[in-house]
Amino acid sequence: MRILKTQTLRGPNYWSIRHQKLVIVRLDLEELAERPSNQIPGFYEGLTEALPSLIDHFCSPGCRGGFLSRVREGTMMGHIMEHVALELQTLAGMPVGFGRTRETATPGVYQVVVEYMDEQAGRYATRAAFRLCQSIVETGHYSVEELEQDLRDLQDLGAQAALGPSTESIVKEAEGRDIPWMQLGSRAMIQLGHGAYQKRVQATLSNFTGILGVELASDKEGTKKILQDAGVPVPRGAVIYYLDELEQAIAT
Repeated sequence: MRILKTQTLRGPNYWSIRHQKLVIVRLDLEELAERPSNQIPGFYEGLTEALPSLIDHFCSPGCRGGFLSRVREGTMMGHIMEHVALELQTLAGMPVGFGRTRETATPGVYQVVVEYMDEQAGRYATRAAFRLCQSIVETGHYSVEELEQDLRDLQDLGAQAALGPSTESIVKEAEGRDIPWMQLGSRAMIQLGHGAYQKRVQATLSNFTGILGVELASDKEGTKKILQDAGVPVPRGAVIYYLDELEQAIAT
């Protein structure tokens, strides 16, 4: 298997209007394109051993254990990766449940869609799900140590993205009024709404004051991140904290 591309959606999209936070992975099954799960020796046993909580996934049969019955009967690896990525986030304290897997016009290449609560955690979960599935295909199991590390990393990402009390109160009020919101990639700012109606807040400060603009303009890396996320071309660069990081930054 090989991941060709990973995208993040942050608003109403062609996959869902209600679920606006989605990660899309373009997955090439390669040698597994003609091998559903029931044709991979030991895969069902390895998957249920690693993640027994998948028993709670209903999937298309519409009952508890429905997804695992699909795995036993035979389903494609993209579909399995979708459910694993959702379950990893749920186990890490970020319950999500929306996912879709669809084959593209290219045989063996699938779009795997996974909901997220925190963007970085969602992207991490798809990579971890890929590693877990690949390991079980190749060896029949996924080590407990690796799974525990994945969950710790996801929990750390979730904690880093947690909102402060003031921001959380504003976000809850926005949700109560059906106002969409998302976290921006810099300075713990939150965007409320989209397009011409969007507003931005940081704790109890809003864009009605010039303080946010002044602070952002004084933060070169933060400014680049905001502009890049908005589709504005910016120079490539990296922040270096230790000398041994310099070589890797230059290489990339």
